[in-house]
Amino acid sequence: MSGYTIRAVVEQSIGNFWSESFGQIYPSLKRLTAEGMVQKKTERQKGRPDRNVFSLTEKGKERLQEWLTIPAVPSVPRNDLLLKLFFGVHVPVSVSRENVQALVREHEAALKRYDTISKEIVRDHRGSSQAPFWMMTVNYGRHYSQAMLMWGEETLKELDAIQKEEGMKGRRSKRS
Repeated sequence: MSGYTIRAVVEQSIGNFWSESFGQIYPSLKRLTAEGMVQKKTERQKGRPDRNVFSLTEKGKERLQEWLTIPAVPSVPRNDLLLKLFFGVHVPVSVSRENVQALVREHEAALKRYDTISKEIVRDHRGSSQAPFWMMTVNYGRHYSQAMLMWGEETLKELDAIQKEEGMKGRRSKRS
């Protein structure tokens, strides 16, 4: 594949849980070529710039298999929403509420996307040895989004209670 095609495939296949920019892809391809992990073939195109197509070498396939056997390292996520909620006392509750509502909308849309992806896998890849593994990643996304929706609804109720309590305090202080 070309670097451009790799980016498109990443976006379409694993883009829900992994992303790569052209700024990451092209230097990696250059390094992998230098290490003998991939082979570059230049294709001439009529009326367009030459196209570099990269293929995994045997050495690259072996390294990929080695990498797949290494246990995954957990990472600490950077979550902008949680950081903003943590400091939520410094803004009106409505600001936090809007942020959580955006998360809810995002995960509702994600669930629809995962349903579409699942149907495509079943329809287009039935019997493929890769399909069960692809479905595992889709199901992770589905479960994650369902959990985020539950958390979002719970958090909205808590924010509503805080907002109600603040409203009660405001009325009490006006009476005094």
